[in-house]
Amino acid sequence: MNGSLSLVRRARRAASGFVGALLGLVVFVFGAASAEQAAAAQPPASASRSQLAIVGVDVQPANPGPDTLCKLHVRLRNAGRDGASDLSFQITVNGQRLAPYLNHNFRTFVAPGKETDLPLYNFWSSESGRPFPSDGRLVIDVRVIGARWVTAGSTNVATLAGPVDPLPAPFSVTLTARDKR
Repeated sequence: MNGSLSLVRRARRAASGFVGALLGLVVFVFGAASAEQAAAAQPPASASRSQLAIVGVDVQPANPGPDTLCKLHVRLRNAGRDGASDLSFQITVNGQRLAPYLNHNFRTFVAPGKETDLPLYNFWSSESGRPFPSDGRLVIDVRVIGARWVTAGSTNVATLAGPVDPLPAPFSVTLTARDKR
């Protein structure tokens, strides 16, 4: 009986050590994953040196309610010597990507040394896969994920040169629903 009791105690100690190690592994894995996600959400340090910048994002209406069609405009500044075009965007609303921007390029000419207002696609404040948030806050994140310089001296967006590198930092706006009184 004494031998079987010590065997049970050893099994319990081994199990508690295994559970502790497993718990430590889970904490390590999830901690590393969340740190990786946080690092991916931050723009690269070189984004502040980009010659192309997002200087404003305008969403109308400014206080949308549920099922409201919102108009989206982005203002870009080109501090480079050449024009830019072939712009690709990643737009998210409360962290969910908007599908119309997947595999789409805007061939708008962004003149050197100037700001350009670019109307983008409208979006709904809520959709079947993205309900209107209970707190009434919509966070719209705009990122340029691709752009190309236009050949030096040209205003024809069909004569593209190399990629814009580094790309500009993302720009976010937060909208809140108007109180109904």
